[in-house]
Amino acid sequence: MKFRCIISLAFASALLFSCGKDSRIDVPNGPKPISFSAGVSTITKAIKPDDPTVLLTVGNRVSIFATREYNDVPEQVFSNLALHCDAVPNPSTPSNPLSSAWSYSPVAYWKDNGDYYFSGVFPYSSDKVSVDNTYSLKVSYSAGDNTDVMVARTHQDAAVSKDPVNLTFKHATSAVRFLFGKSSSSDSDQYTLTSFQLENIIGVGEFSMATRVTGSPTITSSNWSTGSSYTTLFEWEADQIEDRKAITHPSDADDPDGYTQMGWYYMVPQSLSTEAAVRFSVSYNGGAPVETVLNFYGATDHTSESGIAWAPNQVYNYFITLNQSGLDLTVQAIPWDEVQVTTDDFNFE
Repeated sequence: MKFRCIISLAFASALLFSCGKDSRIDVPNGPKPISFSAGVSTITKAIKPDDPTVLLTVGNRVSIFATREYNDVPEQVFSNLALHCDAVPNPSTPSNPLSSAWSYSPVAYWKDNGDYYFSGVFPYSSDKVSVDNTYSLKVSYSAGDNTDVMVARTHQDAAVSKDPVNLTFKHATSAVRFLFGKSSSSDSDQYTLTSFQLENIIGVGEFSMATRVTGSPTITSSNWSTGSSYTTLFEWEADQIEDRKAITHPSDADDPDGYTQMGWYYMVPQSLSTEAAVRFSVSYNGGAPVETVLNFYGATDHTSESGIAWAPNQVYNYFITLNQSGLDLTVQAIPWDEVQVTTDDFNFE
């Protein structure tokens, strides 16, 4: 097994929202609506999932929760409120394709004082997202849904600021994919992928996060609880010869764009089973497919822990390079970090 070390890359991705109007008018000396702002940025290298439409699509919704506390008395402001994406780009900034307009109803208004605690989950769910009586955010997740779940948390003192609420979202799942390449650049060596599945993987889990906290969350494996049941995920098989996936020769072994890709898969963060494996079949030069079961437990890069676990807010690229004598496996494990993006606020007019 080969060893590859990669410098961690970080990209900025913040989802922040703007509220819609209701029949009440926001006057200078009157109640001020709780509003949000919006923005997102992208990366250019295909080492991480990079699709702003996952978030910025008309019709998308986000679950928002909020509690106000004053004189040690908590008061519910939002309970699984649905924020709706109304426009991409925002009509006020049509030249920016990554801008967006969001709304919710009925609109809530700031009180003069009190500590406001906001938390959010993307995408919205009416039954899989909740805040319990200990003010812990709970998200039930199934990897089979293959959804990029993101969470946010922030605090605002109404006596200090009633500015739009900035919610910086972080990825709660692990992003995993498998990339297939061939070592030979010759046209006489033709490999095609005919089937693929992941085996002995924990498929379901529950995410938990405290909500009445002033700081932005640091997502770790301690936020997740999982069972001990293992399953097979993401089964694929070519029904016809023309459905088979040609396996390419990457001119740059470090560039995922040169490989035949299976993924992205959004996974429950977990300690990997010693039996965790990818099962796939490959046809060589049109011959009968040959099945391989590749155990990837312990496949490490620059951190030994990455080979035995998938951590939240982390990205895992498994590079499988085929040759006539077998295959080579290398792994890249990097942070899926996000940082705040400064954007203009979208307020009520």
